[in-house]
Amino acid sequence: MMKRDALRPSLLLASALGLSLTATVGCSSFNRYEIPTTICGRKIDPTALQPLLPSGENFEARPQISDDKQSSCLIVVDKSAAFTISEIRNQNKFDVMEFARKYPRRSSQNPKKSEIGADAVTSDRWLMSINACTGHGRGDYYILDLDILDEGQSKPKELERFAQSYLPDAMKAMGCTE
Repeated sequence: MMKRDALRPSLLLASALGLSLTATVGCSSFNRYEIPTTICGRKIDPTALQPLLPSGENFEARPQISDDKQSSCLIVVDKSAAFTISEIRNQNKFDVMEFARKYPRRSSQNPKKSEIGADAVTSDRWLMSINACTGHGRGDYYILDLDILDEGQSKPKELERFAQSYLPDAMKAMGCTE
């Protein structure tokens, strides 16, 4: 009888922990989709993109525009638009913070200067970076415009991390680096 009583608290604790773990796992949201290493013709770091997307079961990257001067990619999760990546080259230089203040978006709340690229601004759910496009001569600039379409939490650091990983290959693909 003594051994059974000694085991009882251990069994109750294990049972309680099992129920607690099951409840926690049941409430957590998991991504059942896999993010590829190339989307819309660009190499990406899937671990840098994942925090910008909602959880779900299906991931799709849809090229919207693709030519030698502009490119746009719409990321869709479970048939809902979640994130856009827009690139434009052959642009004049402008002040990105002034642009953010003059043309505010719902996603550009709380704009702050960023260290990504030559001139960049990040906000709660938006990042824009302008960089010299040296592959096409003087006065040509490349713009990277990222927008989280889901009105969730603020993710400026995650946007910066993704932009940092995305810029080198994207600028090369747009002919902006030699």
